[in-house]
Amino acid sequence: MAGIKFKKRDLNRFRKVYPFIREAPVESFTSGDAFVIEVGEVEFSGTSSATYSFTETFTSAPTITAVAVDSNSNNSANVNIFVSSISTTAVTLESSQNFSGTVSFHVIQVGA
Repeated sequence: MAGIKFKKRDLNRFRKVYPFIREAPVESFTSGDAFVIEVGEVEFSGTSSATYSFTETFTSAPTITAVAVDSNSNNSANVNIFVSSISTTAVTLESSQNFSGTVSFHVIQVGA
């Protein structure tokens, strides 16, 4: 598993700021490595499986984190969400039992 480090930079330090015009820091995060991030949601409606096609381009199978959200307020999101198959273009998420709700996920590839 690859890792990535971000550096926090104050963008106001790259221009002349005179003493009587003190600006609040404007922070930005930069990295020397390439990475691709995609965030999305999949709707489950009484099923235990759903497929999502990526909008970003991945060069290899990315890393995915998924969590069930009780969007219908019916206490049905007490399920285990797992990835049953993944490719560079799509992911299939499955749950431990049928439920109605939303699954939120993050797709990350470091060193793209």
